[in-house]
Amino acid sequence: MTIRVRKFKKISTNVRIINFRRLSIRIILKLYWNISPAMAKRFVKNHFFKPADYQTTEKEKQILGNGSKFQIHMHGKTIQGWKWGEGPGILFVHGWNGRGIQFYKFFKSLRQAGFAIITFDAPGHGESTGRTSSYFEWTDTVRAILNSSNGFNIRGIIAHSLGGSAVINALSKEKISVPTVLIAPAIKLKQILFNTFNLYGIPAIIYRKVIEEFEHRFGYTLKDDNPSNLIPEIDTDVLIVHDQQDETVPFMDSEEFAKILPRVMLHETDGLGHRKILTDYKIVELITEYIISRSITAQVKNSDLDHTTTADCQPEKVSAVKQL
Repeated sequence: MTIRVRKFKKISTNVRIINFRRLSIRIILKLYWNISPAMAKRFVKNHFFKPADYQTTEKEKQILGNGSKFQIHMHGKTIQGWKWGEGPGILFVHGWNGRGIQFYKFFKSLRQAGFAIITFDAPGHGESTGRTSSYFEWTDTVRAILNSSNGFNIRGIIAHSLGGSAVINALSKEKISVPTVLIAPAIKLKQILFNTFNLYGIPAIIYRKVIEEFEHRFGYTLKDDNPSNLIPEIDTDVLIVHDQQDETVPFMDSEEFAKILPRVMLHETDGLGHRKILTDYKIVELITEYIISRSITAQVKNSDLDHTTTADCQPEKVSAVKQL
């Protein structure tokens, strides 16, 4: 009984501290908004749209050094990408605060099966430039790589978290049918984003203005381009792999769409969370086998090969540099 009482008091105190911090942030930002709306919006951008640093391991550095570098210039930023090998491409798209190289455990088996590996650091992440990043820029980067004129010949996609959101958006816009695996995808992105802002006490008037600025700049709307609206439009088979204990992206969202969409399948895990799921050897094997089997037999439609990227997401320049 004594232990329970102490635990209850500890939790109660933590809740009061958290609520006090949220209230403080809300008051401070409202003051900022009244004095300088630009300052308030800058605060939100710097705290919620600025990625954290990714600590690359020695193993990851070694693998990066063996790849061929290429760059995509998009919206005034340089997106750094890598390619390993020749053949049909498998595209890897990482999530928030990640890097393309974090999928390296998938690479060996796919290379042995005759596929090229293609990945990149999203805007503002890793070796790509930019102080901030957004779902819309992520989408345009994926669209540029999917564009057949760039010669990547993408025949399979594996994406994680926010990267999964961008892939859904890109596939719906480009009308491409390609076997796809989404790992813990943020399907209800708008709801997750707004819930996060509310959780931290950000006034709605401020975060909505920030979102509007991103929408005007990149030509999307979070309402219309919310992945939950777009995934039913995708004309391709999708495998979702999601952990029931994921505390970042709700498992129930993936479960909901797998039940109502016939082309979406769900593989559940238990105890791997949001990030460990990327390195579990059983999951790596499962996803790799799925992509290899589906990509080899997939037939790309002529209309998919002839499509062109819209002006809004056309890269300024794509170049490849062989890594020595």
